[in-house]
Amino acid sequence: MERVLITGALGQLGHEFIKFFIKKNIYVLASDIRRPEEKLNCDFEIIDAMDNKRLNVVVKKYNINTIYHLVAVLSATGEKNPFKSWKVNMESFQNIIEVSIENKIKKIFWPSSIAVFGTKSNLENVSQDPILNPNTIYGISKLAGEKLISYYNKKYDLDIRSLRYPGIISFESKPGGGTTDYVMEMIESLKKGEDYICFLEKDTRLPMLYIEDAILGTIKFMSSKKKNLNVKESYNITGFSITPEELELKLKENGCIGNVIYRPDYRNEIAKTWPKNINDKISKEDWNWKANFGLNSTLEEAFK
Repeated sequence: MERVLITGALGQLGHEFIKFFIKKNIYVLASDIRRPEEKLNCDFEIIDAMDNKRLNVVVKKYNINTIYHLVAVLSATGEKNPFKSWKVNMESFQNIIEVSIENKIKKIFWPSSIAVFGTKSNLENVSQDPILNPNTIYGISKLAGEKLISYYNKKYDLDIRSLRYPGIISFESKPGGGTTDYVMEMIESLKKGEDYICFLEKDTRLPMLYIEDAILGTIKFMSSKKKNLNVKESYNITGFSITPEELELKLKENGCIGNVIYRPDYRNEIAKTWPKNINDKISKEDWNWKANFGLNSTLEEAFK
């Protein structure tokens, strides 16, 4: 029987994974560095993923055999304190690996990001295996993590799996300091009839993925047979690509009356080094990945 630990469970993805596992009657232990504001309907422990001993105790106590390690300082937040970001992103990951080796953890999921790409990656449509030259501490830490996945899987016969998430769009969980957060912020403001100050240029195109596709796609990926997975580091996946101006026009078509004021800041410089489109052909071939939500169907969810 699968017994799942989710670290960083109170973030955007964590809440949705918890709901999925509970619905499927899979045991899930949620953890974070603070207590949840609302009841989660599952066991919860305060765990700092930087604390190796605490992680080890909890994994043994609850007989955990699968870990979803979601702890991360994201792109925009990470640039404010790169030293802390590297420490959190990498040391927590290393702790998870050490605990997994000691406790013979069956599977580990660790999300990567489109932040691993860079100006040499053919940003018009990045392939599965391009040149990777990230220029943010977040992207650098994700690239390092991808390399460690391949190394640890081989050296210790682990089963660590990873997906390169684009911008994740969700309407129940608030964004957490990413460069693609403008989508949810703009939708929320214009729905209220309020103006929104956008930190990206109006024509900055970035790939996105609706939260339901992210969760169900990840579960499908984690359920796939290991022998079918040819990518040893992290798989590309995507839903659709959009610019702030295209989103603004779509929202106005849906009756929103707020306006968007474009005042690009340092986050736009980050976005310029990220893909406009992503080629996820290998994911489709290896484990039958498919995104079900495009822009229109995603916005339908926003206006329910």
